[in-house]
Amino acid sequence: MPSQKPLQISSRRTVPPSLEQERFSFLLGEIEKVRAAHAKTEALFLQFRRDNAEKLAPLREALREACRESVRALDRLLDEPGWSRLDRVALEDMLRATAEALLESGNADAEIKAIFDKHNPISFDALKEDELQVLKEHAEEMGFDLGDADDIRTEEDLMERMYEELAAREAAEESARTSKKAKRKSAAQMRSEDNAKLARQTLRDLYRKLASAVHPDRERDPARREEKNLLMQKINQAYATNDLMALLEAQRAIEKTNAAQAGGLGAVRLKHYNKLLAEQLAALKDKLRELEAGFRMEFSLPPMSGITLAKLSRVVRAQARSMRAEITRQQRLLDLLADKAATKRWLKQQRRLARGDFDFDPDDPDSW
Repeated sequence: MPSQKPLQISSRRTVPPSLEQERFSFLLGEIEKVRAAHAKTEALFLQFRRDNAEKLAPLREALREACRESVRALDRLLDEPGWSRLDRVALEDMLRATAEALLESGNADAEIKAIFDKHNPISFDALKEDELQVLKEHAEEMGFDLGDADDIRTEEDLMERMYEELAAREAAEESARTSKKAKRKSAAQMRSEDNAKLARQTLRDLYRKLASAVHPDRERDPARREEKNLLMQKINQAYATNDLMALLEAQRAIEKTNAAQAGGLGAVRLKHYNKLLAEQLAALKDKLRELEAGFRMEFSLPPMSGITLAKLSRVVRAQARSMRAEITRQQRLLDLLADKAATKRWLKQQRRLARGDFDFDPDDPDSW
């Protein structure tokens, strides 16, 4: 549907608008703002995904390959004789930490897993099974009924099962609360429910009016019939999602007038419209919050107020700098590991640093 000016109460009147009429115009304006914010946010996230793919994905792959090379180099060194017990332990710790980080990143890597298994008392798969078993036991201690836990093979499976149970508990509690409230409804609650039913009836009446006005099957002109078919699809979608604003926009398109003019809305109907619009506004705000929260989770972004392109660009640049620095560190490590004698001196230096022995110059090999 082509872009239209926001619906509003007609100002060409001698009588000032009522509070309900002012609220109607306010709600329509707020819905337009949230819709625009949602569209802008989606476009922003699409741009970030493009930047992420173009600028960060190649760096992630380069870093991953540098880490894989480090694991291979450590494996080769450990196959050589001449290492002290402390040196061997340190090299194995480095290898296992780097290999495990690679395997935890989610990409299956048979070569790295085989190297990890070679230098660890238990295999990577057995290690993950043990960790998962501990998590299952903790979950059961917290009161979760995992049922047949044999189909829980990963931490993701476990989290999904726990979320399902939490959702079931919440639904049961809500059902119990609703049942209890139903037994002792006040007059105000009954009036509120009646108003909600009337609001839904008002929405249904508007839908039927629009469906009757459009009625594509009665249109003989093929081009107009196609237009009406598309409009009817939008009307059906709007009714299915309780989108009163979209129905009002359809009414305006059909009648070529402002569907919100005061002359066309009685006080009772306007009140019902306002109730539906307030619910729609709240739902749109929730949807926008969920969109932002899901995006932050997807890319492990820190909480930020007012997500903007400038802020996301800074995030991309910071992540790129961090990955380049880590790639450089891995490359320096590879250069070091290529020299066995230098590696031994470096390991000795690390032990002295760990002990807090700073009475030496790291750049002076004679002090090592």
